[in-house]
Amino acid sequence: MTKAVLLLFSAALTYAASLTDADIEKAIQRGKSVGSKKLWADLRKRQQFRINRAGLDPVEKKVLFLFDKDRIALESSEAKRQVREISVDYIKTHMQLNVMEIMLEANLYNSNYSSTLPKWGPPGVHLVLKFGETTVQPEKKIPGEGDAAGVGLLYRVLYERYSLRSWYLFQVQEGGKFTVIVIAANGNKKEKEIDLGSSQFAR
Repeated sequence: MTKAVLLLFSAALTYAASLTDADIEKAIQRGKSVGSKKLWADLRKRQQFRINRAGLDPVEKKVLFLFDKDRIALESSEAKRQVREISVDYIKTHMQLNVMEIMLEANLYNSNYSSTLPKWGPPGVHLVLKFGETTVQPEKKIPGEGDAAGVGLLYRVLYERYSLRSWYLFQVQEGGKFTVIVIAANGNKKEKEIDLGSSQFAR
């Protein structure tokens, strides 16, 4: 990352100070007490944005932001499920901190348009952040798992959903405004301005 881009980050985002041991322990305890299902539900409620609804473009796109405290809590919850001990030292040794992870979720609700979904999923889909005229690439890109769900009445399907997910890691933390740009495998783009300084992120 160039010095100029780093200065742009400083202006557009508030870098969170490195978590103290007490902050990490608090996140660990949160994960143990709340459980992963409730954690994910809370994160989707607070920190998920819809890029576009399904319409003329039949694929809905959403982005979910995870910060250090969220990532630690989720790791702690998973450790509890696995009956595995976790500590502040473990987190500091095994997790990359002072980063923001973004999960891109592409959802299709009508199988008649199934051919439109793959281009918005891994490995071809890409996501970048834009600060003013400067575009910032992710440090890491990880393909996620897809799934499908349907709700039916007798032999008739009333509702269906097909989802593809991918993960992107940026060396930034919460605060400020910027634009998320999602780029499909065929070059099509969808974008949305995000305000991470909004009250919904208050903890």
